[in-house]
Amino acid sequence: MMCGANKRFFLYLLLALLLTSVVGVLRAEEPGPWYLISETELQIIEEYKTKSEAEKQTWLSQVQELKTQVTGLRKESKTLNNQLADQREQTRMLQRSFNEYEAENLTAISSKNGEIAELKQEVADKTLEAATYKGKAALRLVIIISLLAAIAGYTTFKVLRFFRVIPV
Repeated sequence: MMCGANKRFFLYLLLALLLTSVVGVLRAEEPGPWYLISETELQIIEEYKTKSEAEKQTWLSQVQELKTQVTGLRKESKTLNNQLADQREQTRMLQRSFNEYEAENLTAISSKNGEIAELKQEVADKTLEAATYKGKAALRLVIIISLLAAIAGYTTFKVLRFFRVIPV
């Protein structure tokens, strides 16, 4: 008996499996909802698709052009940055050279100012010395003139006494 019950159980089990698979297959084959589109609407959709594709190609073309421009601008930017760096370096070198030149000129001017001050001092010393000599010369001239006057007076006195113009 047990054997017959097992056979029936397996039979029912097999039928249940078969039934569930058939139901599953039928459900899988059920079509989705159907939509009806007129030919005009289909043409409009196709035109829209064509326009979209053309627009897409236009946009892609513009993107490619922009990428090309960006590449060119990057190269130009690198070139300009290199030129700017070179100019900055040249400006630094010129500034350094100018500062050295200016320092040399300031040293030379300072040296010349020192020489000028020394020369002015020498001129002042010579002027003072000349004034001193002038004073001494004037004094000597006065002394010489006084001596000559005294000698002339003495000689005149002796001559006049010799000729007895002046009594002795």
